[in-house]
Amino acid sequence: MIERDDAILKHLGKYGVSLRHVIEKRFFDGATCDHVLNRLIRENRVVAEVGIPGGLSYYHLSLSEARGRGVPEHRARPKRGAALREALQVLQFCCLSKKKRNRLERRDIGKNFGNGKGSGKPHCAEVDGDRSIIYRVYAPGPNSKDDYLLKTLRIDLEVAARVPELQEWIENGAFGFAVLVETPERKARLLRLIAKHGPRRVPIVIEVVAGLSTLASTIRIEKGDEHHASR
Repeated sequence: MIERDDAILKHLGKYGVSLRHVIEKRFFDGATCDHVLNRLIRENRVVAEVGIPGGLSYYHLSLSEARGRGVPEHRARPKRGAALREALQVLQFCCLSKKKRNRLERRDIGKNFGNGKGSGKPHCAEVDGDRSIIYRVYAPGPNSKDDYLLKTLRIDLEVAARVPELQEWIENGAFGFAVLVETPERKARLLRLIAKHGPRRVPIVIEVVAGLSTLASTIRIEKGDEHHASR
């Protein structure tokens, strides 16, 4: 129990936020985690927040728990709007994907990732057999402009390519961009634009993940599919 508690708390510290559905899949083999989450909340180690449409709650470390673990304090504060959307989309990208992915701490990737507009973006590692790649993750808002996103990707790639260490990563296909969008239509549109206008020197993954307005219904559908598959 202590090991599982610690794993859950480390998970919350890394991603800043998590969902009951994610915690159950990762640490309880899909079974309920209510008893453990409720206990961690009573112990003032975890905080539950409302704020996701559809009555969905999200969870983060308490301030005292974050301080005790050396986790940046901003991860122990409630998130709203674009910050919450991005955190939850990165969580889905890593923890609800069939790919083996893991969000990286800033100290793990170091200063070699440059000073472009995307240097402060989340970075996630993906391992597929003997191949590994680090993605810089972009979560543009649903009303953002596609041409601005492509401009940002091109500028960030130019900056990264001027860093000798990153240049080697780029040449070896070990560094790329991941763009998280909310609809298949936008994914298709972006794939067409990137194929036509680039950038092309790095792998670019466009992945559909739920936004705030569709997250609750997406989880309900996924749970229903899992229930039928297990019967």
